[in-house]
Amino acid sequence: MSNSDRDSAHASNISWPLERTENQQNGGPQTSTLALPSLDPSFTVGGPKALSSISSRAFFLGVTFGIMSIIAVELAYFGTPFWRAPCFIAILSIFHFLEFYTTARYNPADAKLSSFLLSSNGSAYNIAHTSALIEFSTRQWLLSNQRLPLMKMPFQLPTFVPPLPPKWYLVLGFMLVVIGQGVRTAAMVEAGKSFNHIVQSRKRDDHVLVKSGIYRILRHPSYFGFFWWGLGTQILLGNHICFLAYTAILWKFFASRIMKEEKFLVKFFGQDYVQYREHTPVLIPFIS
Repeated sequence: MSNSDRDSAHASNISWPLERTENQQNGGPQTSTLALPSLDPSFTVGGPKALSSISSRAFFLGVTFGIMSIIAVELAYFGTPFWRAPCFIAILSIFHFLEFYTTARYNPADAKLSSFLLSSNGSAYNIAHTSALIEFSTRQWLLSNQRLPLMKMPFQLPTFVPPLPPKWYLVLGFMLVVIGQGVRTAAMVEAGKSFNHIVQSRKRDDHVLVKSGIYRILRHPSYFGFFWWGLGTQILLGNHICFLAYTAILWKFFASRIMKEEKFLVKFFGQDYVQYREHTPVLIPFIS
């Protein structure tokens, strides 16, 4: 018998669903059907954990981070301050990737598309970042045009445009971005299953009061990290208006969120959390 004949004979014995032959004590062989596990619909297209959507978002963020990093390095090499804009986009890309990756790695049960925080933060979040790029680009364009002869300008420009801040501001911005991102990621890793992007109103069986690691120093380290990370991005861009707007909006958001969350934490853990709260600060100005 040729190879093709043997393959055909073998294939003819395969049926769907798969079959299994078992030898019984009382006699001959018996064929039984193996049931294949059904796929959770949440992982299919349109579901909150759709694998295709997760992979495409991760790919998009990776490509964006790589391209923007290369552009930023190229622009910085040629001495133009416009490198700050692609650097800002690269920082955003790595932030959103880490939000999902850290959740998937240390709290996989809650990992879903919204864990990327690309759209789940609402339109105001995206408007804020767009406004930051617009302010930076507009100011840089005005500064560039101020060095041109007035006869070449289509209209009279303002007599004063706030210049980019000194280099030590740049260092400060980078430090806040790195510290903020590091603290937030460390908080998500340390909290593990107890971390969630949504304030929990009911205590789960695996929800514990985390007081180890970064939580020994800070009471809400993920909020601390995001707050200073956000301000660091605006210092890095040299934005004046957006820096003030970010400060006001982020402070109001976290002040309200912390007050709401701590009510539930006291309800969940009682005196244990009250004592923990007395010895650990938030380190966001005017939030105690």
